[in-house]
Amino acid sequence: MSAAPPPLDPEAPANPPVGPRDLLVAAAYAVLALLLAASGAHNSGFLRQGQAWPIEVSVALMMIGCVSLIWRRRRPVIALAVAGPLGLAEIIVGGQIAAYFLLFEALFDPVLHGSRRLARLTTRIAIALTAIALLAALIAGLPGQVVFVIAVIATLVVMTPLLWGWEVRHHRGARQAAEHLAGLEHELATTRAAHAVETERRSIAHDLHDVIAGHLSAVSLHTSLASSLEDPAARDRSLHTARDCAHAALRDLRSMIGVLSSEQAGALPEVTLDWSSLAARLRDRDPAAQVRIDPAVTDPARVEPSVQAALLRIGAEAVTNAVRHGRAPISLDVEVAGGEARLELRNRRTDSSEAGGGV
Repeated sequence: MSAAPPPLDPEAPANPPVGPRDLLVAAAYAVLALLLAASGAHNSGFLRQGQAWPIEVSVALMMIGCVSLIWRRRRPVIALAVAGPLGLAEIIVGGQIAAYFLLFEALFDPVLHGSRRLARLTTRIAIALTAIALLAALIAGLPGQVVFVIAVIATLVVMTPLLWGWEVRHHRGARQAAEHLAGLEHELATTRAAHAVETERRSIAHDLHDVIAGHLSAVSLHTSLASSLEDPAARDRSLHTARDCAHAALRDLRSMIGVLSSEQAGALPEVTLDWSSLAARLRDRDPAAQVRIDPAVTDPARVEPSVQAALLRIGAEAVTNAVRHGRAPISLDVEVAGGEARLELRNRRTDSSEAGGGV
């Protein structure tokens, strides 16, 4: 049986090793920052004119932030702790356009690749900083245009990576849950198949014991009886009965082998066991045996076929035990009354205390 799939743990991310993809992403951000700095595309930041730091400082800060993206999947907290503050500082002081992309990535990576705790912490920090920035702008009495710019930046650079990261994370979790459920379903199907095989094995064991073992018990009984009889006619009758029982056992065994080798689903063996043969076994053991079989037992309108088979199997087990271990007088009573089937077999016990081999 295959091992069960490991349970999902949203608090334990995969933490893959740093790969070529991570290096490529970090290099792409570095190239983008250099190209934007070389093109002169920048704004004045949110400080007064002349308070921004030199472009060399901006480029150095951007390069450090880009290097931290190498661990964007394995340790996303590094990107949050390094690229996030550097990008935010550059947006406020330096005004480099690449800082917006860097801040976007610094917020997106922890939500997507970090643990659930880190993702929630990142979301809270981003929302808190956005609220503080808007509140500070309002308290400082900044022009409406500046407040609007801050709101737009908060929406595009802060809220967008958070929403996008959580959306991708939820889709990934749903996929993992579906794969986990598929693994459990496969395991359940395997368990059911094994249980079906075990049930079939038990059914075969019951058939062998209740049907064939009964014939073989009769063979053993009559051959033993024949060896002790002095009357040739009685001895011949006993041997004849033993031979008939052996033939019946052989036919039942062949029928069962045919069912096992057949590809037809639900096939049942055509055994020679019936109530008349059970009655004959009892009378061979006790010629004066009292046997009464209600004809309704074999009527499908009164008794379902599955119940008939179960009742016949129980009767075969009881007759086998009575023939092997019981003594006269023996009586068998099978009747259907009040929507119920009743089987009663009575016999005297022998002096032997040897246990039977029932299953």
